[in-house]
Amino acid sequence: MVNIKRGESLGQMDYPAPEWVRDAVIVELPVRGFNCSNYKDPSKWKFSNGDGTFNSLTKKLDFLKGMGINVLCLYSVYDCTSGTNLYAIRYNNVSPDMGTLNDVKNLIKEAHKRDMYIISNTNHYGVTKDAPILTEHPDWFLPNDKMRYNQRVFDLSNPEAHKYIIDVHSWWCTEIGLDGWRIDCASEFSFKRNVWNDILKKCNDKGKRILIATEGAHLYGYIQGGGRWGFPEILDMQNNFLLTGASQDNPYRAKEISGHNVGEPNDKNKINTFNYPVTPRPREGCYKIKGSRFLYGHNSMFAPMVPLMMTGEVIDATHLGIRGNSKMLHSWIDWTDATTNKDVVEDFRLINQIRLANKDIFHFNLYETKLINVPYESTPLSPVNPYVRFISGEKAGIVIGNNSTTDDVTFSLHVPLEEMGMNNIEEFYVTDCWTSTTKKMKRNALDNYSIIVPKDKSKGGGVRIIVISKKSP
Repeated sequence: MVNIKRGESLGQMDYPAPEWVRDAVIVELPVRGFNCSNYKDPSKWKFSNGDGTFNSLTKKLDFLKGMGINVLCLYSVYDCTSGTNLYAIRYNNVSPDMGTLNDVKNLIKEAHKRDMYIISNTNHYGVTKDAPILTEHPDWFLPNDKMRYNQRVFDLSNPEAHKYIIDVHSWWCTEIGLDGWRIDCASEFSFKRNVWNDILKKCNDKGKRILIATEGAHLYGYIQGGGRWGFPEILDMQNNFLLTGASQDNPYRAKEISGHNVGEPNDKNKINTFNYPVTPRPREGCYKIKGSRFLYGHNSMFAPMVPLMMTGEVIDATHLGIRGNSKMLHSWIDWTDATTNKDVVEDFRLINQIRLANKDIFHFNLYETKLINVPYESTPLSPVNPYVRFISGEKAGIVIGNNSTTDDVTFSLHVPLEEMGMNNIEEFYVTDCWTSTTKKMKRNALDNYSIIVPKDKSKGGGVRIIVISKKSP
């Protein structure tokens, strides 16, 4: 049993995470509800729990790529029950209602063409209670009284069961092309270092480095997977607890903006879905960003933690539950929201374009660049600390956020050039990334640099980025 406290580390693995984690923007994605045949009328679906497929997902790759998303976490790639999207029927095949193994191969191939990656949830510790494998290999499982979450649990003291878990999870990555796994219930009981180290070894031996994202606990050198209910807004990035403990071989932390457990009964901040009203509720329901450029930009895309969220966040989606369920895992997307909320989509797309154009500073490796707060005054007074991410003596990106939805805020920044290793540079190229304008400025002009950040949740509001460099962009 693991049974560690949420957020503690599960220890260190023998193999490193893939290099692409440095720039990973991860969305959790229940395939059945992602791109259904009818966005407005579930009664017209082929299946009551959603009729999204691997092929219908593939059709959305270009849109997702354009929004800066490059890692999709599927629920789930293997044959799983439609009521949970988690519990395994067979680990070595796909759910027939979601497509075929060739469809998955094509999804992964098309994703890789776009420099995108596909990972999947796994409930690798067990199977649904009527899975065929229980009859085929009854000795592989613990007795019924050891069931967890209504699943029969593998007996890892059985060498055949142990080998099966390793072989099937390695096979998905080395033969089918999957890029990693999000491990369910890792902090609670399911994570076994010897199992996952052997999976990593089999993949590495075949030239495939995969991502492991563990639910509920940080895995040294990797990241924590989805399973929380989102973080509150961050007003002081420098002193944010997520940044502690980074090192060259442990440089990543995940910031779960929203996840598949948001809306479940244990979520104290639960807001039920919009389409099953008992009392009036917000259209966005359990989504966390709700069109906030401040949360999406200042708190997420420009911050140094790997962003992890439900896909609907990027289009300010309506929270729509399948069959009355409010948990995000059992939701679907009305893609007409992408058109209705086009101002949000355009601003979020621009935020990601700015991030991608400055990947040397706006990435998610905590060890590679430095971060400090920028001293400031503001009118009206804002509680949001601007912060700067920088390569000492070379380049810096200042992130200025406004979380007010009523007031534009004027910030006067006192750029800490000495702490940034830039105090000996007399002239800089200063770029306002939102307007794409660059000016040459003397050092003393940055002692009191003024910028207006329009109110949040308005077009062009919530966040501004200033890039300072000694070289012309």
